[in-house]
Amino acid sequence: MKRDVGTPGIWCERVVYRSLDADVVASWASLAVRSPAQAARAIGADARRTAGGLTGRARRRVVRAVEDGGRVGAVAALHRGEPCGLALNCGGVWVEWSARPVLFLPVVSRTGPRCPKVAEGAVGFSGVLVVRTPD
Repeated sequence: MKRDVGTPGIWCERVVYRSLDADVVASWASLAVRSPAQAARAIGADARRTAGGLTGRARRRVVRAVEDGGRVGAVAALHRGEPCGLALNCGGVWVEWSARPVLFLPVVSRTGPRCPKVAEGAVGFSGVLVVRTPD
């Protein structure tokens, strides 16, 4: 019997740097979507929202970068299994959006039996894991 390992999708990230030197991260956000078109729409919408705080030429430059065929190229790249991205100077800060095809794996439920050798208090990968051996 063949089992599907995961669900194909697109992983998107936005990194905002405090300056054009891109040396200090101000914020990071991620988004998981099902299709290349959804990824391109989400990145474009986010870039337009970001440009909403700009005025004049700076705003027009950001909107033009998002709308000048970039979406078609991004969707095509993602369909080919290639990552894509957009980087913009948004009023003195540097913003980078990226998208890449991934395989989303199912999460295993924690409602099943627990290992009797693991001490209480261990949670996920970040918790302290204490393994007790029999005396």
